[in-house]
Amino acid sequence: MLQYIKPYRHYAAMTIVFMVGEVLIDLYQPRMMETIVNEGVLGLHHGGVPDLSLVMQTGIWMALIVAIGGICGVMGGVCVNFCAQNFGNDIRKDCFRRILQLSMEQIDAFRTGSLITRITSDTTQVQTMVSAALRGVVRSLTFLIAGTAALLTLDIHFTMIAAIAVPVILIEVVLVVWRSSPLFLLVQQKIDGLNNVMQEDIQGARVIKGYGQEARENERFGAANEDLAAAQLRVLLLIACLLPLVNIVLNIALIAVIYIGSFDVQAGMVGPGTVMAALTYIVLILNGILMFAMIMQIFARGMTSKRRLEEVLATQPAIVDGGEGSKASGPGKTAAIELCHVSFCYPGQQENVLTDISLAVARGETLAIVGATGSGKSTLLALLPRFYDATAGEVFVDGVDVRTYALRALRQKMAIVLQKTELFSMTIGENIAWGMDAASDEEIRRAAKIAQAADFIERQPKGYATEVAEGGTSLSGGQRQRLALARAIIRKPEILLLDDSTSALDLRTESAFYRALDDYTEALHREGRELTKIIVAQRIATALATGKHLHLL
Repeated sequence: MLQYIKPYRHYAAMTIVFMVGEVLIDLYQPRMMETIVNEGVLGLHHGGVPDLSLVMQTGIWMALIVAIGGICGVMGGVCVNFCAQNFGNDIRKDCFRRILQLSMEQIDAFRTGSLITRITSDTTQVQTMVSAALRGVVRSLTFLIAGTAALLTLDIHFTMIAAIAVPVILIEVVLVVWRSSPLFLLVQQKIDGLNNVMQEDIQGARVIKGYGQEARENERFGAANEDLAAAQLRVLLLIACLLPLVNIVLNIALIAVIYIGSFDVQAGMVGPGTVMAALTYIVLILNGILMFAMIMQIFARGMTSKRRLEEVLATQPAIVDGGEGSKASGPGKTAAIELCHVSFCYPGQQENVLTDISLAVARGETLAIVGATGSGKSTLLALLPRFYDATAGEVFVDGVDVRTYALRALRQKMAIVLQKTELFSMTIGENIAWGMDAASDEEIRRAAKIAQAADFIERQPKGYATEVAEGGTSLSGGQRQRLALARAIIRKPEILLLDDSTSALDLRTESAFYRALDDYTEALHREGRELTKIIVAQRIATALATGKHLHLL
């Protein structure tokens, strides 16, 4: 994922510079404090006479240096946040773009809850890892390297104490990170499961209430939540062990510095201020190691999330874009739609849903497909816009194999209304115009009139500007279907696919819609354009109401 850092590498470099500057200033302060204590307060080199002017002068310099360090810290924070936030933003966009490119079978394989977790929680974890790498790692390593160098200038004994303590802490860190790393994947998988339950229950809230199954779903959610809590607890218990272990080593190191330093002071080798400086350096070095330990945990979790995101980004769409634009039909190819010996089996299934299907629909004709539930009617429609590819045989649109089309060009020829109506959290007018790059108010009203939606829309408080609730729950099933029909008509498609899309309409409204659709088709014919329709229906009456040029299958 380094390519996502590249556009912001200048901010990353500035973060490193500012962080190094801040740490070096922090490491210089103990030396100034040493001067204040040894020379200003105790006057070790001036016959034991304090030098208050030195205390004042050094104190002023300390304040100025601390201010500069604070500026470095603020600027480093600004740069790292700019870099990390844009890094996460780019990954999130690319993941979402890739998800939209995946086929239906690939989305089913990942599961919706898992995809939501990856694009939200996992992206956040990777973003946090980048922030920790640019800021925390630089700080901790600078504390370790520069702090050890500063300690060497004081007394070799103090450096030996740090040389013993640091490896012990690193061993503790490695052991905890090694044990906790596999658990981070488990935690993310448990979040996937929790999101799946939440999504199903929120979408199915009406069914749950209708059947009085709140208690059952509470229990199911509770089980998923307890699984997540148990996985997180295992991680947290491991991490909780690390801090006390590090603190034990840190306190032992401080005691050793005080103990050894007391002998050096008595021997006149160093002053009390030097021991204070050594104590500060030891604390800064070991706290830097502790910071590094925390960062390693962030890295362990971030690397787990990185691999999960890479699974999405590396997944190539199963439905490959043919790359060709809209093409005219070949010589003698008059059929708008043609299936030649088509068979289809859903991934993971053993039996074909469709077997050796051949048919042709000429331009301007209407094909009604009537059959028993599960007979493959909706599946046949799904092959035309390439939601799935046929496992055998060929599908042609305007005489061209659908596999050779650019997906956008193929789907721009069509408009489809599925069994399950999908509306969005926007106004009624925006929902109707959603499938068009630009649509006038007149076109929106005309499509609504054909779809028999104009009357109920105009009775709404704000008409076409009325907001639709999430999922269209503020509208009835019949109203949602009519808006979906209007959305399909406004696209002015060459091929209209209706998958049992009037099942929620009463017979009178359904009949009126098909009459209006037939009139619209005739108007297009007079303009030299043809509208080919394939209509899946459960009722023979629906099929018979679909108009002229009708063929039943």
